[in-house]
Amino acid sequence: IKSGKGATFAMLKKSGSQSSIKSGKGAPRDAGPGANPGSDNMASEASFSTLKSSDPALVKKLEAEADERYQSVLLPINDRMFGPLPPYETITSRPMVLLLGNHSSGKSTFINHLLNAEIQKSGVAPTDDGFTLITSGAEDTDQDGPALVGDPDLGFMALRNKGSALISHINLKVRKNVALNNVILVDSPGMIDCPAVTTSHGYLAINDALHHDVEKSKMFKPSKVFDRGFDFMDVIKWFAEHSDIILLFFDPDKPGTTGETLECLTTALSGMEHKLLIVFNKCDQFTKIHDFARAFGALCWNLSKVIPRKDLPPIYTMCVPVSTSEATGLGASALADLHATRQEVIQKIHNAQERRVDNMITRLDDSTRVLQMYAWVCTAARRRLSSVWWSVHLRSFLASCVAAAGAFAAYRGRFELINRFGDNARNFYMVAAVGGQAAAFGYYMMSYPAIQRMRLQLMEDWALTELFKERYRMEIADGDQYLLSLWMRVKARLKEAMAGKGIDAIGYATRKDTQELEAILKEDVPRLRRQFARAIGDGRLLEPNI
Repeated sequence: IKSGKGATFAMLKKSGSQSSIKSGKGAPRDAGPGANPGSDNMASEASFSTLKSSDPALVKKLEAEADERYQSVLLPINDRMFGPLPPYETITSRPMVLLLGNHSSGKSTFINHLLNAEIQKSGVAPTDDGFTLITSGAEDTDQDGPALVGDPDLGFMALRNKGSALISHINLKVRKNVALNNVILVDSPGMIDCPAVTTSHGYLAINDALHHDVEKSKMFKPSKVFDRGFDFMDVIKWFAEHSDIILLFFDPDKPGTTGETLECLTTALSGMEHKLLIVFNKCDQFTKIHDFARAFGALCWNLSKVIPRKDLPPIYTMCVPVSTSEATGLGASALADLHATRQEVIQKIHNAQERRVDNMITRLDDSTRVLQMYAWVCTAARRRLSSVWWSVHLRSFLASCVAAAGAFAAYRGRFELINRFGDNARNFYMVAAVGGQAAAFGYYMMSYPAIQRMRLQLMEDWALTELFKERYRMEIADGDQYLLSLWMRVKARLKEAMAGKGIDAIGYATRKDTQELEAILKEDVPRLRRQFARAIGDGRLLEPNI
């Protein structure tokens, strides 16, 4: 989030130069006497001692360079061809961490523990109905939704398109003397099941989504069932796309059983598994290992319904100390392990800046591949349509030329025709000229619908897929699943652009466009990866003389 220009974030300048991991007062709070503080502190020291010694200046330079290549190369091509990439948005200068979960799953308590300050209200019942953005600053200040969304330098103007109801349910809190600097935490409303979810519409929509029946699921809108005044899932998706780390909280009372949580995983968080951390919180509440096993099994069972893979992602079982006494029914060693897992999650949040750069390089690589595929298929479609267009017009032109040549021959031999057929043949060349041109025009009119048929045919799934297979036949033969997943993303946007703008208006990729996209994939992305490895001190990924 940019500093200056009289905005609230002008006071972030002072805090921006501070380290994101404090010692002493800024360290995470101890668990208290009843929570085995010795083991918690040892886990904290052990986990934070493994933090990489990164080069902040180089990290910021790589972030700026990745964003510059995205803006200067990808976006102009994308805008000219009505491509699949989203329009450019001002990105915040601080990494963002999104916290999702059921109500009373411990999100707000974890934020307070992470910042070592009582900033968010917490309780068993839902305590907040909006999104709260929290970050560090030189002074304590609050900013409401209209001011936050209206500032062009903060990077949240796109939320204005989500509706006025959302703007009135979002706010910013800047706090000084917190344990985490230069990171934006986004506390979201707790996901709940309201009475409306008992209707068949809600269950049918979720059930069809779980079984990947997209067309049937579109018949029902679960976002209308879980009415918050705005499209909750769409807003979650926006924050998730712009976040560098996503924490999805579950708790023993509701281990993945709410409809909104299931829908969130199938829609809003789809394709973002690389930055998603699933957290099973409040595990210190268990007094028997049998209860823990049943709750953890229920969570895994529910997740298996919405994650289309045999292997589940890691689940971070942890707890947040909230009092001077904690239950120790699972044993001291198990409690120490919960605290160590919490510190592992906290360490990942402290490394959010590095994750941010890695995500931006990944975005550059992924966006380039998507745009390259889009441009190649668009160009192939244009060439196929152009070949039919030229075929029709050239054949009609040749027919016209043949007719003109016949008329000219009749004109040159008109005297011979008169001698043979009399005065009735005097104007035969004119009849030949008019008749020949009429025949050529008739052939053109009969052939012209082929252009329109080809234009409509190229908008069909099978025709576009055929063009895709022609271009990537070697990769498809090798079973490249990543390429197929990219095509599913490209095809929908390509059909939309062809239907809305027309094939002729979409344009095509020039030789310069192709060379620039190839340069990003073969030169820029590998170079940025190596320099990023150097910046975070991972020498194993470095190559000499880079």
